[in-house]
Amino acid sequence: MTELPVLWQYSFSNFNEKARWALDFKGIAHRRRSIAPGAVRGFWLSRGDGTLPTMDLDGERIVDSTAIIAALEQLRPDPPLYPADPEERRRALELEDFFDEHAGHDMRRVGFWELRDNLDFGLRFMTTDQPKVRAAIVRTRLRVAFPFVWRYMNGRYDFTEESVERSRGVLAAALDRIESERDGREFLVGEGFTVADLTAASLLYPLAWPPEFPYRLPPDPPEWGFMEPLRDHPGVGWIRETWRRHRGASAAV
Repeated sequence: MTELPVLWQYSFSNFNEKARWALDFKGIAHRRRSIAPGAVRGFWLSRGDGTLPTMDLDGERIVDSTAIIAALEQLRPDPPLYPADPEERRRALELEDFFDEHAGHDMRRVGFWELRDNLDFGLRFMTTDQPKVRAAIVRTRLRVAFPFVWRYMNGRYDFTEESVERSRGVLAAALDRIESERDGREFLVGEGFTVADLTAASLLYPLAWPPEFPYRLPPDPPEWGFMEPLRDHPGVGWIRETWRRHRGASAAV
């Protein structure tokens, strides 16, 4: 590795946190480039099938958190996120894919739907790591452009009342899956922290609002009605405890 990896990110995003956590877990020094919501660079990096996070590594641009973690495993196998045992590795990768497809996208959909009805909070949340003056400018621009931004996001991510209601059920099922997989144990697969634990805990972090989040979140999320029946779910407690025990320090420079 001749140059430090560069992570292009939305600081508040759950999929971006998944990539950040992997970099930090492995202690890989890297630079982070936080893109303000609505910025032209963000639209450019997300054009077509593109998405954030995106990582520049040794002249190659790697798109998608799963692909980023695979590249990091090759770059620095220790400490591992993929189990050495073939069957445990298969299960861990299967769970990574499950939570990507049946938690991450649904958390984003439900979260933004709730933020739409709490716009002041939502704008503070989406500018959580921006410098004070820039954050104020971005919030003002987003408020003015919100109808356009919402149409764009609806077209890309399907933000409809029907899809949101379906996603709420998916989130409850994801928490149930956490509990069934770990069966009272600390980890989802085997006896150590793997990509399965990292994926579930990072993608569902808004359900737990962990103080270990690497950027300063607004102190208290609004009262989200959909969370009420899930508030005491043991899966949410597992997410909080996983963050407390395993999130660790930043390796960003």
